[in-house]
Amino acid sequence: IREMDIKVLDAIDEIPRESNVAIHGYDTHTLHPMEHYLSHTKDQLAPSTYGVFTKIFNKMEVPIEVPTILLDSFPPLPSHMDQLTVGLVKDSDSDKKWKCPTLKELGYDPKDIERRFECGIEFHGGEDAGLKLLKRMMKRTSWVSTFEKPKTSPNALTVDTTGLSAYVKHGCISPRTFYHELTKVYDTFPASKLSKPPVSLHGQLMWREYNNLMGFTTPRFDHMIDNPIARQIPWDDDPKLLEAWKNAETGYPYIDAIMTQLKHTGWIHHLARHSVACFLTRGDLWQSWEKGAEVFEEELIDADWSLNNFNWQWLSCTAHFYQYFRCYSPVAFGKKTDKNGDYIRKWLPQFKNWPTKYIYEPWNAPMSVQEQCGVIIGKDYPEPVVEHKSISKSNMARMKAAYDAHKAGVNATGNKGLSGDGDTSSASKPPAKKRRKAKR
Repeated sequence: IREMDIKVLDAIDEIPRESNVAIHGYDTHTLHPMEHYLSHTKDQLAPSTYGVFTKIFNKMEVPIEVPTILLDSFPPLPSHMDQLTVGLVKDSDSDKKWKCPTLKELGYDPKDIERRFECGIEFHGGEDAGLKLLKRMMKRTSWVSTFEKPKTSPNALTVDTTGLSAYVKHGCISPRTFYHELTKVYDTFPASKLSKPPVSLHGQLMWREYNNLMGFTTPRFDHMIDNPIARQIPWDDDPKLLEAWKNAETGYPYIDAIMTQLKHTGWIHHLARHSVACFLTRGDLWQSWEKGAEVFEEELIDADWSLNNFNWQWLSCTAHFYQYFRCYSPVAFGKKTDKNGDYIRKWLPQFKNWPTKYIYEPWNAPMSVQEQCGVIIGKDYPEPVVEHKSISKSNMARMKAAYDAHKAGVNATGNKGLSGDGDTSSASKPPAKKRRKAKR
């Protein structure tokens, strides 16, 4: 985005002053321009922890939205997409019209697009749709005021959050508008009962700011190598495992249901994103977070470059979060909010009539049950690509070795850089295992 901004600004500078063209630019992808945060930091470097960032944020007042621009006249839009042209390209032989490409020409399967409106999770594009959804959400005064994101369900059958992320990402709704509408709702609710950042909705917008700031200031933010905040972890490179994960063929129904929903709708809950990201990287498959980020960038309707890469670094324990011994289970975590497996039944219909006892671990079902349900594991549905309990433990050992190597390098150079253990108390974490009481 910044590279394109530079090109646009350079082109604006070339417009002759006598042309009487007035041009105004507004930096509203975030609550504040990134440079404003840096003006409050030492050496123009982003704070290494969210806690420090919030202190800076709380000193600043979120500006009001930019003024509404009214035009005396504006050419009408075409009634059909094939009538829309974006300019002319002239060559020595002929004049060629450049038309707006269709979704099919952009590489999207029309059938996939149709399915997105058949599953109960719909995103209609545009400002009008975004503002309509915002208005509907703001009417839920109590829900908005007490919202805590970690308490929402990763396997809800419909969108369990505001569903506004795609509209904010694409500029249909300004984050400033969202922030100030939330403030209006908060002002009507008892202050003592309001949820607080980072889990509140205000907190989510603040977290978005911090992610953008890290992306803005970190060289090669979407890579591990030569990224100053990324720990260097020797990930495996197994295309077959990556494809199994991407194509919902891991043999773990909870993981495969999430990846199926992603493919069909372009959206999954943030804790579902956590689950599949941990599974692909340090939890089970030990594949690079960069590969996963590329898939999310392609599939997510709300994919935002800074947020996407930040969260993949977080879930892979490459940066920002370092408690690698806390791991999402591809079996137990989904059961916490969906014991019956309704989410799996929806997105993997072959398990519609599967006994609840085996729906998260179908490989444990007796052959008689598999035959009765018409799903033979290893034939109609894949065997698990890895055994979670054993592989997760060995991966923790590999992660410890990578961390020890990092620590040794830091001690040798004396340069901690920006990749030191940060404040991880302010955002969603993988579940901690309950400790058993010691026997006396």
